[in-house]
Formats: sequence, structure tokens, C-alpha cells
Amino acid sequence: MEKLDAVPAQAGARDLKSAGHRASWTAPGVPQQAGRAATSDQATWRDWLASSWSPLASSTSLSSSLTPSLAEAASLAAGGAWRSWGRTRRRLGDELGEKPEAAHRLPELPGGYLYPVLAWGPNNQVAGLKEALVLGRMLGRTVIVHDILNHYDDKPAEGAASGGGDVHRSMDFSLVFDFDHLSRHQSVVTLAERLEAGWDARLDAVAHFGPKFLAQIKNARALNVSDEGAEYIDFERFDCSGEQMEEVKQRLMQHKVVAFIVYENIVRDAGHGIKLRVTGELCHDEYLRVSGQLTKSDALVAMATEFRAKRLGGGKEPYMAIHVRPYPDTCLYLWKRDKYNMDLAKRSCKNKNLYNVFVDQTVKAMKARQLKSLFVMSYPDLRPRISAMFAAVGVEPIYYSEADLEEAVGYMSVSLLGMVEEEIAYEADAFIGTSYSSMSSIIMQERYARGKPKGSTSTFTRTS
Repeated sequence: MEKLDAVPAQAGARDLKSAGHRASWTAPGVPQQAGRAATSDQATWRDWLASSWSPLASSTSLSSSLTPSLAEAASLAAGGAWRSWGRTRRRLGDELGEKPEAAHRLPELPGGYLYPVLAWGPNNQVAGLKEALVLGRMLGRTVIVHDILNHYDDKPAEGAASGGGDVHRSMDFSLVFDFDHLSRHQSVVTLAERLEAGWDARLDAVAHFGPKFLAQIKNARALNVSDEGAEYIDFERFDCSGEQMEEVKQRLMQHKVVAFIVYENIVRDAGHGIKLRVTGELCHDEYLRVSGQLTKSDALVAMATEFRAKRLGGGKEPYMAIHVRPYPDTCLYLWKRDKYNMDLAKRSCKNKNLYNVFVDQTVKAMKARQLKSLFVMSYPDLRPRISAMFAAVGVEPIYYSEADLEEAVGYMSVSLLGMVEEEIAYEADAFIGTSYSSMSSIIMQERYARGKPKGSTSTFTRTS
């Protein structure tokens, strides 16, 4: 029988004798103790929701269906005191507004759990995770966060001195992200914590919006989470309306652990091309807020800070960062050839002209901002070509290398290397990305959400 924490004993139990069936689970009433830090001070919880999740509080269509289930979860311990995070890198930009952060980790919610099924490469998965966090807020469910799967062509790691998880296939969530910071803004729990609490790693239901990404359930299975016997529920499309939210909540009420297959179906263009401004669209604006709350871990920030201190002017000198990403992957081999073939590029590349414009646009931007140092992000095997192209105009690019990463964590991983690069790019005085890239998009989202000057973030132009 599954051990249930944060729900009362009479809430019901799962019959584990039958492998192919699920006992229904009814969302309980307000428990006397919820999560790890419960208190009777319900007013503090309600006040925090009203001030921190302002889109929820101001939406009349959602306030009746969403806020009560969240507010009734429980308040925090130690009198429910709130504090603002002191470190500048944690602040949200002024347009989104600085919201109070809980003094302690938020409790698990009585509405059940949401397991994100994430798709494609690491940054596509990060975009999907942020969508899942938005959905968790809307549905009043605690989000189960888990490892980020490595890029499909990441070489197997040799020797895993640190990092948690299985470094051959994934990056431990807490190595990449600051779980403590996120948990003070949203009810989250790690997959490991749920397993330790007695969960059998079997989903009660899998929710999706049409058939498009159904095959991505393989990524849940890759982390040993099973959909065997789970009910598949197709909501066809998502519109973020109060009416639909209530429909989804009611439909899923009998299921305790529900997986959602998410990628650009909760928030349009979340992976690339999302509007970097407050639009008044509830899920879109909450996604941008999440972008400022899902921050990199202290360990990863330390790697980036050390690199900047050693290689980028002691960490104080202004610098430019760029991300050069030929797209799609079939375009990469054209960049490695002795001579770039534009005719072949027209057939293989969506940004066929990127090769011809990125150096000139970078140099002009550096001169306009009087920046002398250039940090470049790109696939390691493209770096010799990129260096040669910049050398021709007298610029020496600086890279975060696999050797730098191995020195820091004891193994090499292109996926983890990219996460460190993102933090370096976030701290840059100016950033130019590639419009088709989810990696560039994640960097741009974080720079916007944390209040970097709007004119300091852009993409290469005339690349098609």
C-alpha cells in the first residue's frame, strides 16, 4: 500500500494486488498537516496567493475555481512569515513585479500531483517544465520535478564523480536548478522524495491535448515511471480559460498522480518565439514569472562565476555573449565543410544565411556597446570554424569547454555544459541568440524575467 503524506488516513488507499487497475483516489479535504510545514494560519497563505500570483487573484473567471483549492492547502510554519530574496540574480524584472518569497518551502497540495512528461532536447524539456509549473498552479497540484534527459547525441559519461542521477542519460534536477528557491514560490516535490514516501512510480492517468506528442511518454519510462494501466485522457486543446480549468480539475479529481504531456500546448511558442512582454494572457504571463523563479543551482552558478573570473576579465569586465545554432541538426555538417555551400544550405537549413551574417552582426554590436570580450556558445565541433571566422576580423572568441566542465564535476557532458553556458550568457551585458533555438529562447526568457535591459537581448537577423 502506498504511503500517503500530506493527506488524511481516510482519504483512501491504492489496491496494489491488481497490476492493471487503479483504485480511484478522491482529493481530500483540508488536512490538519500538509507537507512538511503546516500551520493553522490560513490567512497568511491566502494573502500570499493574492499578492504573489496576481494574475490568479485578478481573474474573475478563475478566482472562484482556482484560488480556494490552493488557499486551503495549509499555511507555512513559523508564523507564516515572508521574505524577499536578497540576491540580485533572483529578482524578477520590474515589468513582472517582485513578489514575496515564502520563508520556507511551500507544502504539498491536497489536490494531488502533476508529473510533467517532457519532450525533445534539454531546453525543450525546460520549456515544457515551465509550462507544467504554470499548469500545477492553475490546477492546484504539486508538481513532481525530475531529471532532465541528456541530448540524444550526448556521449556516455566516464566516471561520475558528482552530479547525482544517471549521468549517462540525464542531469539531476538539483544539480541544474535551485530547488530550494523554486519550492518557496511553488508547491513542488522531487521524484526521489515521492519514491521515498512510498509511491510505486505508476501513473494513475496521462492527460494530453491531442495525439501530437503521445510518443513522448517514453521519457517518463526512461526515468522508470510507468504508465501501465493508466487512463489516457485527451482534452484535445488547451485555452487557459477558467471554464476549461474547472473541467480539467473535475475530470482528474479521482486521480492522485496525473502525468501531463507538455510542450508548447500550455503556452504557445514556449520553446522559441514567445512574446517577451506582459500580454494579459494568464498562462503566458505566469510562464514568464516562472522563468524568473526556475533559477540555476548554486553549484552551477559557482561554475559560471569561476569561469568568468578566470576567463572573462575577472568577472567584472563587460562582455558580449552569442549563441550560434545552425538549424536543424542536418545543417551542422555544412558548417564543417571546407567551403560553405549555399545551394545545399537552402535545402538543409532553416537559417541558411546565418553563416554569412553572424560575425558581422556580432562585431557591430560589440563596437556599438564598446565591449571587448566575446563569449560564444555553439556545438564543440563547430568551434574551430567559428574561431577562424572571428580571427579573420581580429576577434578572439572565448568558450566554456568540456575540459572546464570535467574539471568542475569530474565528467564530460554536452548537455550539462550547455546549462553552464546559459548562466554565463545570462550574466552577459548583451546577448544575441539564434531565433530557431530553444537554448537561445530559454536564455532570452530568463534575461527578460530577471529584468535585463530590453535592448540588451536580441537575435541574429536576416538569417533565412
